[in-house]
Amino acid sequence: MKSSVSAQNFLEDSRLIEDIFHELKSIVASILSSVELIVLYDGKAMGNKITRQAESIKAQVIELDFQLQNIRIIQHMLDKTFQLKRKMTNLHFFLGQLVREEPYNNLLSPAVELQHSKIPVEANIDETVMRQLVLNLFFWMQRHSTTHQIPKMVFTFGSGYFEVKGTFYANYIFSSPFKSSERGDNEILHQPICHMMSYFAALHDGTFEILAEPEKNVVVLVKIPCRA
Repeated sequence: MKSSVSAQNFLEDSRLIEDIFHELKSIVASILSSVELIVLYDGKAMGNKITRQAESIKAQVIELDFQLQNIRIIQHMLDKTFQLKRKMTNLHFFLGQLVREEPYNNLLSPAVELQHSKIPVEANIDETVMRQLVLNLFFWMQRHSTTHQIPKMVFTFGSGYFEVKGTFYANYIFSSPFKSSERGDNEILHQPICHMMSYFAALHDGTFEILAEPEKNVVVLVKIPCRA
């Protein structure tokens, strides 16, 4: 199944706020669970279990920070105060910085492959919005990936565009919970977060596509115009 995801006005979809609220609530619940385990382990010979829980808390706080940035952008759009600030940007430098940026570097570095380019490649982008597009894609794939599997993101530079290819193996069959009686097997394409990512791509004259195989393999393709 291959489909371009509509760049419709995602702000009109009431499910977006509910989805973000659910994610924030899930993050807080995970942090509290890790804290409770650390208290339980305190003073006991538990090997590196406390360290693992501390790392889990750090990862959850990182995602919380990212979700708050989503809320900030959405609020500006709702208030009609959002301004797209596009400028010609060296893509290899920008993407390299993003992968190495604290606090996301430990999460992105194992997942990202950045194609080298002998000549500078530039695109007219809003760096803040593009950053959120990439991070949204990573966290969305990570959320739906099988346990302990790291999703992959490959950045390549083609003729007239640069491509972000995300791949992951979904942690459930698409018929549930991707599927709904109203939308059928295309439910994965109608998640509000997908419409938001598609909208971010459209702001840069780009496209956002999802290729879902019959079982669990999912490929996401984002293409943004650029020039070498």
